[in-house]
This record gives sequence, structure tokens and C-alpha cells, in this order.
Amino acid sequence: MTITSHDRTPYEVERSAALLTGFLGAMGDGCHHLAVAATANGATLAASVPFHNDGGASDLDPDDALAAMEILTLAARVGGGAVIRTYFADQTSEVRGWKLVEFYAKPCSASETFSAYCTDPETGELIPPEWGLEYVDAPRLTV
Repeated sequence: MTITSHDRTPYEVERSAALLTGFLGAMGDGCHHLAVAATANGATLAASVPFHNDGGASDLDPDDALAAMEILTLAARVGGGAVIRTYFADQTSEVRGWKLVEFYAKPCSASETFSAYCTDPETGELIPPEWGLEYVDAPRLTV
């Protein structure tokens, strides 16, 4: 299932833009990476948005932002998720996640995000966590 700009209502465009803005605004200064995904008809569609926040301004590629908005629209229809990874100068990082339902992002706890990252989707077996990666509770978004 592919969603084009012609398939989205003005409400969906507004809400997906608000969600994207909410994700960017939820992070402080630094280098971050937003990944959004939705599963439809047995296939997972994803978009990735690296961004840098500095003093309340976000620097990101507009094409990446549009791709993320399309996946956010699809996730609102069929469900999905989003994670943001924050990178630090000492080569460590933090990751936080949200469940996406009907244009709302429900924050996940650190343990929920850990389970999503460290469980093999095919076997259900645990996968060792990455070195230097800390799982943190996701903040509520201001949307």
C-alpha cells in the first residue's frame, strides 16, 4: 500500500506534519535520527530522517521529511511505530520509541523499546543489545 500526496486529506497532512514537528521538538540540541515504520499487506514501509537540533531550530532534509510524513499517514491508518536515536560525542547513544495509532504517538517505556530492539522478529529469541546504546522512556509529544 503506497500513499501519495493525492491520497491524503488536508487533516492527514496537518496531523502528519504536527507529528513530525512533535518528534523534532521532543529532542534537545544534538544529532538525532528518526525512523518511522508501518506494516500493510504483509510489507513494512519505513522512512528515515537524520536531523540536528541547535537552539530550537532543526536541520533536516525536506525530502526525508516528506517521506516520513507519508509513512506517518500510513501508520495512522494501519498502525506503526517510530524511534529516535540520539548520538553523543563519546560514541554512545540513546533510543526511545512511540507506537503510532490514528495520528497519535503513544510513548513507549525503556523496557518496551528494549524489547522491540532486542527481540528477533522471526524467532522471538533475545538479541544482545548494542554496546553503548541506552534505552530510555520516550517523552510525550506536544502536538
